[in-house]
Amino acid sequence: MEQEEQQKKNTRTDYWLQPEIVVKIVTKKLGDRYHKKKAVVKEVIDKYTAVVKTIDYGDKLKLDQTHLETVIPAPGKKILVLNGINRGSEAILNSVEEKTFSVTITIDSGPMKGRKIEGVPYEDISKLA
Repeated sequence: MEQEEQQKKNTRTDYWLQPEIVVKIVTKKLGDRYHKKKAVVKEVIDKYTAVVKTIDYGDKLKLDQTHLETVIPAPGKKILVLNGINRGSEAILNSVEEKTFSVTITIDSGPMKGRKIEGVPYEDISKLA
């Protein structure tokens, strides 16, 4: 168990952008047209910057990850793990634990397929486009 905790710490990064995930634009600097609107990451330029395409308008914007946040879908929908030991794995969202700001997921791809993981922080996953 201790080794698994150490692995989790080693696999965490401060960047999380991945292509084909749904994000929410949280910066107010772009005005009301884009504030709190959802977009799909089309291209990751460097670790912290991405080109996103808004879902409502189809506009393409180049944004830093500090201006974006992850989107938690309804249970049963596909997500992508963005951080931690299962980074890059697709999964199914099982449930949302609002009190702990975390989710329970079942890994749907890779060597851990079928494994159920509880207590995954909101910011470590995002809805797949």
